[in-house]
Amino acid sequence: MNRLDYSIDNRGKTMNRFCITAIFAVVTPVLALAADGPEADDFNTQLMRATVKLSHDRSTGTGFVLAKGKNYLLVTAAHVFDNTPGDETSVVFRSKQGEGEYTKEPTKLAIRKDGKPLWTKHPSEDVAVIWVVPPKNADLPVLTTDLLATDDLLRKHKIHPGDQLSCLGYPHREEASKAGFPILRDGPIASFPLLPTAKAKTFYLSMNTFEGDSGGPVYLARPSPANPQREERLIVGLVSGQRFLDEEAKLIYGTTKLRHRLGLAIVVHAAFIRETVDLLN
Repeated sequence: MNRLDYSIDNRGKTMNRFCITAIFAVVTPVLALAADGPEADDFNTQLMRATVKLSHDRSTGTGFVLAKGKNYLLVTAAHVFDNTPGDETSVVFRSKQGEGEYTKEPTKLAIRKDGKPLWTKHPSEDVAVIWVVPPKNADLPVLTTDLLATDDLLRKHKIHPGDQLSCLGYPHREEASKAGFPILRDGPIASFPLLPTAKAKTFYLSMNTFEGDSGGPVYLARPSPANPQREERLIVGLVSGQRFLDEEAKLIYGTTKLRHRLGLAIVVHAAFIRETVDLLN
């Protein structure tokens, strides 16, 4: 079995690990962004507003924006930045013009300076984080890094194989609307053991994922068993790749290789996102 990570170039060809993310400024003060409305109570909606397309002439990927103190940071898969050529990319934010009306706000993000990465990469896992400055009128909820799951939080929320998780992304550059919101999909956890995350590192989610989904958040949003009126909210990880089955088929005059999608997303545990955030300068 082989693992293929995603991003797509403008010719529609699959590329091995490729995304994008970066914005001017190394330190980013929080700006006065659009106020949350009644829908802010819904975690699915909040994360959709916090998830952005990372767009470059050569690729497309997914990232999501979190708040840490007075700053904003962008989280994505490390291979997204590693395989992005040049010094900058575009982050597609959105601004709210009225009820149900949004406009795309593409913002340049510097990802290298003098050929050196400006993002922080996890030492061993497929995670990257970079400070960002959203546009002043960006429609962003304030979701903090406290939402990132630790081993203790996974135990507290009793996360097990078979539990349903959701994912946001831009498969093959597709968007949920003209405003550029991500597409939501979900599926059950399909592997074991999950803990400790230091040993498990990744897990499978039974869900079709495609080129362009790399870096998208994988999360829990469900009614609390103790109080159904309250919602359990937890970012469990990010999409890193997908599983394929490669086989060799014999032909009359030779052989050919066939590749089959297994419908399994590879998810990096959020504990490694936390560790990467802690490494930020």
